[in-house]
Amino acid sequence: MNLEIPNDATASSDAVTAINHVTFEYQTDEDDTPDLAVTGVKNINLEFPPGSCTLVTGPSGSGKSTLLKLLNGLIPELFSGKLEGDVRLGGLDTVGTDIQQLGRAAGTVFQNPRSQFFTATVYQELAFACENAGDAPAVIRQRLEQVARIWGIEPLLECKLKQLSGGEQQLVASAIALMGPQRIVLLDEPTSNLSPEAIDGFVAVLAGLKREGWTVVVAEHRLYPLRGLADRVVVMRDGTVVTDQPAAEFFASSDTRRRELGLRILTPPQQHCFKETRVDVTDVPIHEGATQETPVRAISGKIVSGSGVVAENLRFSYGKTRILDIPRLEVPAGAVTALTGANGAGKTTLARTLIGLAHPEKDAHIYFNGQRCRSHQRTKRSVLVMQDVNRQLFGESVLGEVTLGNTEVSVGQAREILTELGLGGLEERHPMTLSGGQKQRLVIANAIAGNAELYVFDEPTSGVDYGHLMSISRLIRRLAVAGKAVLVISHDWEFLNEVTDRELRLSPLREVTDRGQIQVFGAATAQR
Repeated sequence: MNLEIPNDATASSDAVTAINHVTFEYQTDEDDTPDLAVTGVKNINLEFPPGSCTLVTGPSGSGKSTLLKLLNGLIPELFSGKLEGDVRLGGLDTVGTDIQQLGRAAGTVFQNPRSQFFTATVYQELAFACENAGDAPAVIRQRLEQVARIWGIEPLLECKLKQLSGGEQQLVASAIALMGPQRIVLLDEPTSNLSPEAIDGFVAVLAGLKREGWTVVVAEHRLYPLRGLADRVVVMRDGTVVTDQPAAEFFASSDTRRRELGLRILTPPQQHCFKETRVDVTDVPIHEGATQETPVRAISGKIVSGSGVVAENLRFSYGKTRILDIPRLEVPAGAVTALTGANGAGKTTLARTLIGLAHPEKDAHIYFNGQRCRSHQRTKRSVLVMQDVNRQLFGESVLGEVTLGNTEVSVGQAREILTELGLGGLEERHPMTLSGGQKQRLVIANAIAGNAELYVFDEPTSGVDYGHLMSISRLIRRLAVAGKAVLVISHDWEFLNEVTDRELRLSPLREVTDRGQIQVFGAATAQR
């Protein structure tokens, strides 16, 4: 890959990054007691030598993100709490070193890439940190062109960040992590929104960094992409290290052991392999009056006339750029439909159009259960879980978040939903104190509690461990059993194979020669 490093690197290229006897307890602002909503770490001892790739995994809330924040110095710089032990980032003491110097020693990709963007366009964002550090314009341009080529984001350089898909934002954030002089990169759930094709490219870049002697640390729930790349796997639970072993030994673990640790599958899942027998769902409807008539078994791809959501002549453009051009699509009631496709194909835009948050061209017709609906009508009859769940958290407490706006749901029902999603006991915590995976499940809980005709879940398993993936699958299947139309946008085939009946595959408009860029697949038969 030959990624040239400027000469002003602040961390030694051959120094080991290490955590020695480290314990950290988060503190709240109110009473100076440990914040139980976010797990700290307890007596951690780990080394991350140059030229290595370490995979850090474990159930949601186990302390993976905390570990990365310790390594890059954000703890204790920005997070209050009690810290014991010693953390070295490429030889630098993270407590005694200025945070700007630490930022030049390691590149970090956060779980929510939007949280680390400061400018309007991809080009500006890539150049931003280097400009702040006073790098010469010629050096910045050379570095930027090189990094954009490595990550394959050259076509995005002039794009506005807010118009990028979640996967494209993750790639841009990953590229930013290579813009400085550092030779250490820390990545938090970097593949959660990437398509299988994008994951292949992502892993290839990390392999190149490793060959050049970089220190690579990846916190992930999706394990199989790093099989063959990681040298070592660290499994965390409740803030402690429960397993630290060579990657070859870890990936040879039995399926029973994997489930005991609460981890996701170790080998790549098959795609388009929908199960005839679904995850178990309760016989109790979501809402009173909901029917149980829709079978749980997979459907053939046909829908009952007037049932679910139907869109005809659906076209959408950003300015002069046509994004969607779909003659017809169906999201049947009583089934879970997967919407798949490459990063940037327009999946989120399509979903926003169906629910009325984006406005298609005038000749589009969109029907809900046989009734043509305008945008505002579709919005009232739909529920959406966004990719960036931080934009959907408004309550003062976890319990209040579920009951907010859901007048038909009792406090008892809300507590039951929270318990099923592993959030029991956190009812009185503030939503913004939760881990990324916990926030994801809280927004899903709010959506499940709503009484809508169309439910749209955009990457609902991002940052979610195996146990909670299965819980989310059960609740989404329950919506279908209750006769709801459910659309799931995801690249996560471990999840899709559990939950979906049909697949709508969306191809980027620029890659097709006619208007039929939607492909429809049923569990039993494929339709073109």
